[in-house]
Amino acid sequence: MVRPFLIGIPLAAAIALAACSSAKPPVPSPPVSVAATPTLAITNGVHVLANLPMPPGFEPIEGRPPQWLQNGTEIAVTGTIAGHVTVFGLSGQGWRNQRILAAETGPDAAEQGSIVDAAASPDGMTFATAVAVPQERRLDIVLRDLIASGPGHAITYFDGVYDLVSMHWLSNSTLAIALRPQPEPSPTPFTASPDAGEPLALPPKPSAGLQLLVVTGAGSVAPLTLPCAISALQWSPSGVYAIGMGDSTAPPILVDRRRSTCVPLSAKAPVNVLGWEPEGENAFLFVQTVNGKNRGVFEHDISSGRDRLIAVSSGAASYVGNGPILAFGNQKLTWKMIADHPLQPVIAELAVFDPDKPEIDVRQLGFRTVPTMIADSVMLHTRPTDRVLLQTFEPAVPVAMRKLIVYAERTDSAFQVAYGPARGMVQASWSPRGHWIALLDGDPRGSRLTIISPPG
Repeated sequence: MVRPFLIGIPLAAAIALAACSSAKPPVPSPPVSVAATPTLAITNGVHVLANLPMPPGFEPIEGRPPQWLQNGTEIAVTGTIAGHVTVFGLSGQGWRNQRILAAETGPDAAEQGSIVDAAASPDGMTFATAVAVPQERRLDIVLRDLIASGPGHAITYFDGVYDLVSMHWLSNSTLAIALRPQPEPSPTPFTASPDAGEPLALPPKPSAGLQLLVVTGAGSVAPLTLPCAISALQWSPSGVYAIGMGDSTAPPILVDRRRSTCVPLSAKAPVNVLGWEPEGENAFLFVQTVNGKNRGVFEHDISSGRDRLIAVSSGAASYVGNGPILAFGNQKLTWKMIADHPLQPVIAELAVFDPDKPEIDVRQLGFRTVPTMIADSVMLHTRPTDRVLLQTFEPAVPVAMRKLIVYAERTDSAFQVAYGPARGMVQASWSPRGHWIALLDGDPRGSRLTIISPPG
């Protein structure tokens, strides 16, 4: 079944839908109907809760979307200023109060060094940063209680220099840390002096693999031994499974934390996980490169170990409801068609389906795009309100247009919430209850954080 509809929002309907939301900002601020950012124009009628400039010189970091803290009353924004990583916290009325949550230098730095990863606990009350201190060959794990003052403190450290540090909170009290030491030449025996005859102490051996850090009390670290090379991990919501993305030194793997096992995946690195099957985490959606240059969405079944194709030349898909898959693309696309006509315009479509059933419900979005732009699209799902934010592109002159579209599965409706020339970057995240979206965008002219309450 194909159901065409155009992306559009009548002003009165948008305002009415936004007003029906039961969620409120921490301290209400006057609504704004239209807002502009460095790269986006917010669609007229979309409720804008805040539109905040970031400090001069602030540059967002790719792959670091805004993080919602303290039940949505504070938002952490990560970027660089003068080449140094800085994490700002914005809170209060309209999120206008600003403080530094973590920094590499200055009085707001708990430890002078390089921030290599940062993550907020599930309840948003604790912020963890991994700080590399190269001159001392040490990695500190710094915790900051967000309702307390001060830059926080190091709860533990790992000796060595690491080329991979990947952190994830398994619960409010347990932090999983994946570590891969930087390769170094084997030390040769040497002595303190020709006369002493006593060997000098070698530096401590770096930790490796998966470390489980319990942050309550004095803190404790327990290594989880895995019989495989490790790469950056993407965790399932329950924290039972993790997917090693794979890189030049480690193949993609599936980690089962309960059994302390890891299984190689047949997918090509890097594997980017899009979502986990909601009923029992028995499968997950991921993106991989096909034929060396084309991207596609696949589903991996954990019990059978098999992969199946979900969408050709797409980077955007998600589980919705209790298990159906929502995918962005065009149902007529094939690998051969893309190879023969890579710039052939096609109608942008959303499809909802169960891969085990023949029925596919297709929604046409009312604009044309090309396969490469579909492949560069991303989708972000929020379970509390069962909505997705789709970031995609439409050909235009002199530069392609970026389109942000919210689709609500429960009402089968789509709304374009923002648009603009595809320059710089746009990163987004849903609030904990799924009512608001934080948009962080920037280009050489500056960066802004915009919080909207989309219709639907």
